[in-house]
Amino acid sequence: MGIMMKCLDHSTLMRLKQSSQDAKRKQSLPKELIPADRDRYVVNFRFEHEWNGEKDVRLSVVLKPGTLTAWLDVSQEEYDAIPDVELSELEWEEAVCVGIPRWVE
Repeated sequence: MGIMMKCLDHSTLMRLKQSSQDAKRKQSLPKELIPADRDRYVVNFRFEHEWNGEKDVRLSVVLKPGTLTAWLDVSQEEYDAIPDVELSELEWEEAVCVGIPRWVE
């Protein structure tokens, strides 16, 4: 049996990125960091925080397995809607051994 982790497809990631930008959240992924040739982007870490007096969630999204991850801020509702997907042990390793997420300046 595999390991369950939240995963985004490309269109959902782009929608959440745009939602984050529209809401003027602090961390939103630059389009040039997002590889279009991937079919799955794993969320390898998250933490809750407050933004404008509301519950918010900061995600670490794996953009390139083993090499690149970045932060993305989303609403609690958006986070809850991200599906859990079963990953193999190798996929899990690629997701958790990727390093420190990139901050967007």
